Amino acid sequence: MNKDENKSEYSNENVAINVTNSEAASENQTAALNVTANGTEKAVRKKQTAKKRKWSVQEIKRLYHETIKGKITVSVLALVIISLSLLGIISSYLNNSSTNSTLKRNMNATARVSAERVEWEITSYKNLAEDLGMTARLASDAASVEDKKAIVDERVKVNELIYGDILDSKGISIFTGESHADADYFQAAMLGGSFVTEPIVSEDQSSLEIRIAAPLWKDGIHGTEVVGAVYLVPEENFLNDIMVAVNVSANGSAYMLDSEGNVIAHKNEELVKIKDNSIKDAETNSKLKPVAKLEKKMLNGETGFGAYHYGGVKKIMAYTPIENSSDWSIAITAPISDFNKETVVGMIITILIVIISIVAAVFMVRKLADNIGTPINQCAKRLTALAKGDLHTEIPAITSRDETLVLANATENIVSDMKKIIGDVDYILGEMSENNFGVHSKARESYIGDFKGILEAVRKIKYSLTDTINHIKESSEQVGLGSTQLADGAQSLAEGATDQAASVQELLATVNDVAEQVQRNTEHAVTMNKKTMEIGEQANASSAYITEMTKAMGKISEASMQISNIIQTIEEIADQTNLLSLNASIEAARAGEAGRGFAVVAGEIGHLANQCTDAVEDTRKLIQAALSEVESGNRIADEMAGVLQGVIDGMDEIVKAVEAVAENSNEQNVSMQQVNDAIEIISEVVQTNSAAAEQTSATSQELSAQATELNDMIDKFRLTDEEETNMVQKTEVEEAAEI
Repeated sequence: MNKDENKSEYSNENVAINVTNSEAASENQTAALNVTANGTEKAVRKKQTAKKRKWSVQEIKRLYHETIKGKITVSVLALVIISLSLLGIISSYLNNSSTNSTLKRNMNATARVSAERVEWEITSYKNLAEDLGMTARLASDAASVEDKKAIVDERVKVNELIYGDILDSKGISIFTGESHADADYFQAAMLGGSFVTEPIVSEDQSSLEIRIAAPLWKDGIHGTEVVGAVYLVPEENFLNDIMVAVNVSANGSAYMLDSEGNVIAHKNEELVKIKDNSIKDAETNSKLKPVAKLEKKMLNGETGFGAYHYGGVKKIMAYTPIENSSDWSIAITAPISDFNKETVVGMIITILIVIISIVAAVFMVRKLADNIGTPINQCAKRLTALAKGDLHTEIPAITSRDETLVLANATENIVSDMKKIIGDVDYILGEMSENNFGVHSKARESYIGDFKGILEAVRKIKYSLTDTINHIKESSEQVGLGSTQLADGAQSLAEGATDQAASVQELLATVNDVAEQVQRNTEHAVTMNKKTMEIGEQANASSAYITEMTKAMGKISEASMQISNIIQTIEEIADQTNLLSLNASIEAARAGEAGRGFAVVAGEIGHLANQCTDAVEDTRKLIQAALSEVESGNRIADEMAGVLQGVIDGMDEIVKAVEAVAENSNEQNVSMQQVNDAIEIISEVVQTNSAAAEQTSATSQELSAQATELNDMIDKFRLTDEEETNMVQKTEVEEAAEI
């Protein structure tokens, strides 16, 4: 069973434990931030509910970028909220840090004071035991047990102890005979030192007791021989009473540990009886590890401060060793909530102050933004209306005396001046639209600065239109006079054009007759040209035939010459054959009887060669006669070809002459046609001129009437003469200069 499970301030074992001073401070700061943020959020939500409007980030950005009121509101509120929030957070953090620092110092001081209280109590009991051990009668064998018991009981009664006893050198109680030889306190006392035990459970398990032992000195003289031991049992709950007396807070508590980590003092006595040890229990219960970690530091004799969570409650612990004890330590614990109530209240008050300041700032900033933005917005709307042509809406009334009043007055001046200028321009242009160009400005004093250009432009328009109308009037008069003269000239031109048209018609008829005769001559010339060309073609054909015949005669002559060459060759062959026959006859004669047959053959060959020579001679004669006839035929053919060529040349000249006649006739026909076309064009032109002259005459008469009507219209305009214009211009220039 664990001591924290039985303490009234502990509850749930399933809550995680977290220890360290920095984490405690961080959590306190986080809590402060959360409280501040929640308070701000509630204030903003309250403001939103009051206005019945949902503000989004986009809406705030739009207001910031589009309106001065939005910029002022957002900027100032952001500055105020951020400043106040930082102030609240820093104040809360410093307050919390100060509280934690003070709490740490106070807890450590309380732990030290409590440890000193325990040390003083133990030292006091040790002194009583040591003083009792130096009582000579208690060490004397002459004194009876009853006397010794009386002495001890008297000391017990005087010092409000529960019990006292004397042990001999063997550890046997002289009063009860009980042996204490194995007890630590007896052994320590026999060594000459005092000893304080941890709380010991009585034999009947009904109570706890602490025994304080000291050596019993021989003859009561300290430093001599130890002849036994004495021990005293103080009030059983004196340590628990000290723990109960340590009251750091309503839910705070204190407890003591021995050198092994067992609880030896606690307001819950059951934890002492069972020797609760969180360090050992943490080995099986991880939730106790943070507490065990701190208690290990206590066992090491350290002095310190820490925090941990248990049962859903954050607690702080201050611990310190107890001097002149058996390595005991004391720890003081308390829930952090017992100490930070004032801090939380301070944070809440700070948050409320911040919220109230923010709300006040909101109203002040909105009023300031309204005082600045509303007049600017009203003036902007009025100028926008002016830009759209609104000259009659009233100027917004501004009651402030700052720059917004200057803006309102400037807006009023702008609207008033624009109204005067536009009204004056409207008046001038209206009069000019009613043909009154003698109108003058009624608000010259309003045309100042760049507005002078408007008045100058209107004046220029007026003077320009006046000059233009005067010129139109002069031009119309000239047009009227010219149109009358043009009408007379057009009438004379129309009459002359009519006479010309009649003459051109007669000329056109004569030209048409001549053209018809030329056309007939052209047709006859074309027919004769065709016949001549046919005869020429026949003559050319006959000449071609004679040429072919001449070529054939030439070929016959060439063939006869070739035959003559062949005959010459045959003669040469016959001569050679005759020579060979002669040589053969000579050789046959030389051969005698043996060559007789060869001689006969040679004779026959010679005979044949002579016949060939005769035949060749006859053939030559015939060929000579044929060649003579062929030459005669060629000569006749050449003469005929020459005569025929002369005929063809003559025909060619006749054809060329006929072609020239036909071509000239065609050209004459074309020329006559062109003359005819030209005369027709002249006739059409003359007719057109006649019609145009008549139309021009009518148009001139109509133009004269229009000029008269234009003069009547111009007479309706009220114009200033040149002298009056110069005087007005001079006056206006002087007034403008004065302005």
